[in-house]
Amino acid sequence: MVSALADGKALPAGELAAVAGISPQGASAHLQKLVDARVLSVWAQGRFRYYRIRDDDVAALIENLVDLAAKSAAKTSAGRRRAMPAEQLRQSRTCYHHLAGQLGVLLSNALIRRRLVAIDGRDGRVTEQGLAWCRAEQIDFDPARQPHLRLCNDWTERVPHLAGPFANAVLTRLVEMRGVAPHRIRRALRITDRGRAFFDRLGVQVPF
Repeated sequence: MVSALADGKALPAGELAAVAGISPQGASAHLQKLVDARVLSVWAQGRFRYYRIRDDDVAALIENLVDLAAKSAAKTSAGRRRAMPAEQLRQSRTCYHHLAGQLGVLLSNALIRRRLVAIDGRDGRVTEQGLAWCRAEQIDFDPARQPHLRLCNDWTERVPHLAGPFANAVLTRLVEMRGVAPHRIRRALRITDRGRAFFDRLGVQVPF
């Protein structure tokens, strides 16, 4: 159920129960525990209650837990071929409100390499060059929000991509300009010609 909310959407308990393959009563009990643990937030609209991941920090924690689970599965299935995630998810997907997968890692590496962002430990900031780039690309980012960004471990690529307010703003712009579009697989994205042009301006050739 938590994975189904990893793209930042809010879903009702009935839909989450169907995703998990459990009864609505069982789902409600689990969801209440997640709300009590401050993993999820909930609000009522009419007779429905909608659940979503509480914040960006929790989303990063979930991504790390998925990565840990994948590593554990690899160890327990030694000697057998392990099922790989769908190629579309591996190439490009949402992780809460930011970009993940191969495309997210390409973006992160380019921003760091061009010194548009500076990393200090697990957190980072947008540089003056980065703020100028935001203006040029019409990315609506408020530098007053701290920290600007942080590293989030990518569960398919096993290296970090960028999360946080700045990374969220970049994905918002890519969606607005139709640089990426939803794929039929939940959370998966496909890059468009406009998106390729965006990455070209960063000096990145997208290989898929």
